[in-house]
Amino acid sequence: MALERYTLTFNTLMRNQPILYNLGKKYRLIVTLEKANLSDEAGWVQVAFNGDPDEIQRAVADLNTMGVFVTPIELAPIS
Repeated sequence: MALERYTLTFNTLMRNQPILYNLGKKYRLIVTLEKANLSDEAGWVQVAFNGDPDEIQRAVADLNTMGVFVTPIELAPIS
């Protein structure tokens, strides 16, 4: 199992759709919401995907085809 974190940015037309729920079911991922901000114009959410690395990549590709802008969150190494 892998844990990968992303920021997802989307428009208001997608705000009321169960995008993350559907991803979790379709790709058998555990989706953890870490932070979010919604406005009338757009929104973003920071999520952690926990699951098979190939399934995470398929989920990210699926988000891109839906028009969600996906940015990986890089973690700083612990020293």
